[in-house]
Amino acid sequence: MRLLLLVFLAGCSIMFGGPRGPVSAKGNHYSIRFQAPDWVQKQDERSDYVLENQRDGRILLSNSFCDEFQEKGLAELARKTFNSVDGFRVAEERSLTFHNREAYRLEGAGKVDGVEVRMKIQNTRRNNCYFDFVSITPASVGKSSDPEFEQFLGSVDFK
Repeated sequence: MRLLLLVFLAGCSIMFGGPRGPVSAKGNHYSIRFQAPDWVQKQDERSDYVLENQRDGRILLSNSFCDEFQEKGLAELARKTFNSVDGFRVAEERSLTFHNREAYRLEGAGKVDGVEVRMKIQNTRRNNCYFDFVSITPASVGKSSDPEFEQFLGSVDFK
């Protein structure tokens, strides 16, 4: 699963990387205080927050990019995030409100590094920054619901 995460994050960093690299909002504009049994925070220079479930390999992650991605729609940015997922099939997509701001949710499944996964992204903008929150679940885990993703989103604190 770690290889899966690295492949996915590398795809995201290629999409979002600029000559100077992106400016993160972590610490200045938001924090995440997610805690749940079996979840461990990992350090990764390509994402603001990465949490891995030690029991089943699920991953929660968050990225932020300030002064970037203000001209594209949230739906387009969500789809672009999953461009590196082979055979990505959309299961659900919708607009919603998150912390009193426009947000977008995209859910689906596909393969990353040959592993079938279910993925969710919820993104939003705030203070000239773009934020995305992602859940990656190996299909072998067998859960279709993801209450921890909702808890993860509920632990976001914008400043």
